[in-house]
Amino acid sequence: MNLEENFIEYKDITLNIIEIVKTEEYEKLDEIFQKRQLILDDISVIKCSKEELNKLYMQYELKSLDAKLAFEIKIREKELLKKIEGNKKKQAGLAGYNNISSKAVFLSKTI
Repeated sequence: MNLEENFIEYKDITLNIIEIVKTEEYEKLDEIFQKRQLILDDISVIKCSKEELNKLYMQYELKSLDAKLAFEIKIREKELLKKIEGNKKKQAGLAGYNNISSKAVFLSKTI
């Protein structure tokens, strides 16, 4: 693969990762990130100037794609943390109710 083909493939994989993050199919991410890393390794092996790399990076708008991917990941991370916190509260509530039902509780009222 030449340098330009690698950048095109990198862009396609990044777009694919963004879609996977949006659909929350996280089990697929490991394999796709490995493919992306292989492309980055191929790019680093190719002998070329920094100017040429920067030109292709800007031409394929990879900076904006990487920023978009980072933004999507942060959004999903916040959503997952909220879900985890909600589950912790539910578990604490259930544990409290279970403790009450296992103890004898006597209520008295004088009439």
